[in-house]
Amino acid sequence: MKRSKRKRERTDEYTAPLVFVALFYLVLAAWTVASIYLLGSRYLKSGWPLGQLLMIGFVLAYTWYFSMGIAYRIRMDGMGEINLISFRRVIRVRAAEIGTVEGPRFGIPLGFVRFRLEREKGYLFSVVTDGNLQKVLLAIRRENPGVKFKYL
Repeated sequence: MKRSKRKRERTDEYTAPLVFVALFYLVLAAWTVASIYLLGSRYLKSGWPLGQLLMIGFVLAYTWYFSMGIAYRIRMDGMGEINLISFRRVIRVRAAEIGTVEGPRFGIPLGFVRFRLEREKGYLFSVVTDGNLQKVLLAIRRENPGVKFKYL
C-alpha cells in the first residue's frame, strides 16, 4: 500500500525556459505588428478588397490561436498521466496513448517536441538537453515501451 501511494506522489516535471518562450512570443508579436502595418498601409493606398484583408486577418488570428496552444510545461505523475500545459489549454493524456515523440531536427537542442497523440498532436517548447525533460521522456518510455522516439 505504501509503495502505490509513493508512486502516485512522484511527479516528473519540465518547464521551458522563460527566455525561450518570451522570445518566441515577442518575435510572433513583432511579425504580427509588421504584417498589420504593411498590409494596412497597402490597403489604404491601393484599396484592396475587404475580403482579402479579412482572409489575412484570419490567418494571423489562427497563427496566434495555434501558438497559444504550444505547451510550456509538461508534468507526468507516477500513475502515467501526462499534462501538457499551455496558455490556451491543458492536454491530459496517458503515456500509453502517445504514439511518437519527435524532437527538433538537425541535432539542434532548442526547439519543439511534438507528441503524436491518438486524435491530435501536442507541441512543447523544449531544450532537449535539459535533465528534467530527459526524466519526463524516460518516464514516458517506461510507461509505454512501444512509443517511438525520433531525433532525441
